[in-house]
Amino acid sequence: MLQTIARITCPNCQNQFQVPVEQVIDVRADPGAKGRVLNGLVNMAFCPQCGMGGALGLPFLYHDPNKEVAFVYMPMEAGRTDIERQQAIGKLTTEVMNGLPPEERKGYLLQPQVFFSMENLLNKLLELEGITPEMIEAQKAKVGLLQQMAVAESDEALEALIKENEEALDDEFFRLLAVNLQIIQSAGRDAGLERLMAVREKLLELTEVGKKVKVQEELVKVLQDDPSRETLLDLLVKAPDEEAREVLLLVGRRLVDYLFFQKLTARIDAASAAAEKKRLTALRQEVLDVRDRLDEAERTMLEQRAALLRDLLLSSDPENLARRRMAEIDQPFLALLVSEMQEAQEEGNEEAVKSLQAIWEILMRLSEESLPPVVRLLNRLMGVEDEGDIDKLLEVNRALVTPEFVELLERAQAGMQEDEEAPPESAERLALVVAKAKLLLG
Repeated sequence: MLQTIARITCPNCQNQFQVPVEQVIDVRADPGAKGRVLNGLVNMAFCPQCGMGGALGLPFLYHDPNKEVAFVYMPMEAGRTDIERQQAIGKLTTEVMNGLPPEERKGYLLQPQVFFSMENLLNKLLELEGITPEMIEAQKAKVGLLQQMAVAESDEALEALIKENEEALDDEFFRLLAVNLQIIQSAGRDAGLERLMAVREKLLELTEVGKKVKVQEELVKVLQDDPSRETLLDLLVKAPDEEAREVLLLVGRRLVDYLFFQKLTARIDAASAAAEKKRLTALRQEVLDVRDRLDEAERTMLEQRAALLRDLLLSSDPENLARRRMAEIDQPFLALLVSEMQEAQEEGNEEAVKSLQAIWEILMRLSEESLPPVVRLLNRLMGVEDEGDIDKLLEVNRALVTPEFVELLERAQAGMQEDEEAPPESAERLALVVAKAKLLLG
């Protein structure tokens, strides 16, 4: 891996700050690197003062030694001449060659494929993963359709969109919707959540895939209301398909133990019809297979997260490491980190608590960076109490105070007014922010 530090001047507030810049990305040394590249998270910078930022548009070399692939991203906006570009590429490839054992220094590294646009590079990477241009265009169309649904002016308009695009509303579309909901929920206090949830409710009601998802959710709700072995077994027996059964087993994994299999075996023995006995026997084997697969996946995932936490604690630069492997910073990892902090506190190991707390603070800061600027501004505005600080934040981020931002504030205010559990002081602060943003906007 080759990294350097860049000094950035924020174009919005003129604040100067430093960010790490990746110049060589090796996906064998850093398994999370491919995900960062595909998700456009390489060489990003966000001003710690005003939140403005985005991609820096700096060159880097992408290396996958297992596939013998070397790609160079060399954006035209970097303003280099042909000679300067060749010199930069030569420097990057030399760095890669020097870091490899002699037997791996192969010819493909001497002539890396050069891409002048990130879109072309991403398309090539997706092609290597077996994702065709047609599949990419289909995904873009789904994203566009979801955006159209999110801003539909009425229920009638939304229903018309659903009817016109029923063929595109498949499992992949629902996964895309779930990802967007997760992003918005993690941002907090975003009124866009309410609109996407309304879209989802319509999809559950009007589409075939939605009706299937609704059945699965109803089965899961029954299990959550009565989390017993008997309930899980009854639900598995009447579940409409294998996919629904796997969802139930994922939710009720802790119930699938020796006593559960005793009950299932007793039901097999009690079945009088041969067909029913055969169906229940097949169900028992299916449950065993799914259980083993889930256990293995969980075991592998926990080992990977534990290794990542160990790497972060031992790293001389944990922030850069966390930034490179942000795709692995998920809920199981955070749960592991919290568990380790609690254990260290119980043991009175102050040094370990301090180290783990430092990792937590880094992750929270990086998580904030990944949010859209307007969401970060909203969160920061909700975190200040002094009226003067609100004025300063809005003034520093004047470029973000647009009619769309004011609309976002008003939707958040409406949602907070409807939330009976929302603290009154938060609702009052948001009302003040709305008034000040409108005044600034004129």
